[in-house]
Amino acid sequence: MRLLNEIKICAIGAAVVMGVLASFLFFGMRAKAAPAPNDLVTIERSELADLRDVEEWVEPWTCPISEYELNLLAALVWSEAGDQPIPEGLCYVCDVVLNRVDSPAWPNDIASVIYQPGQFSVVSNGALDRAYLNCPQVCYDAVLSQLQWRYDYGIQYFSMGYNANGQLAFVHGTHYYSY
Repeated sequence: MRLLNEIKICAIGAAVVMGVLASFLFFGMRAKAAPAPNDLVTIERSELADLRDVEEWVEPWTCPISEYELNLLAALVWSEAGDQPIPEGLCYVCDVVLNRVDSPAWPNDIASVIYQPGQFSVVSNGALDRAYLNCPQVCYDAVLSQLQWRYDYGIQYFSMGYNANGQLAFVHGTHYYSY
């Protein structure tokens, strides 16, 4: 009888310890603060995968992408969203470009979408060129993850303030995204 009580106490103690550890892991991993604007932030590829675990899986994008377009898209993502909450802010900007490529209303390749006149201010102000030369790995990771499956297949516009283009979908960081 005494042995049975000791086993029960050990089991209860183990359950409490496991509960505390599980709470720490669950809540501790999600309590990361957003980076300060313009901070160079890196994340592990596994962290992007962890974020994807909560998303609904969709078919991967089948359009081939060249090394040039990969570098260009990563640079655009960094120059447009490097100050946004990472990695989601990077991924949403990438989604806008990929969704435009998929739409018949826009050019059908990444470079043409990015360089279409009047679409991305970083093209005309030189920020895209500066980002192209020193783009961090986190941008490449975001682009490659979005090529597999996107956060949002509908957004086609974003801006720093409310944008009259399209219908407002959501706000993330300081970017307004529209359909």
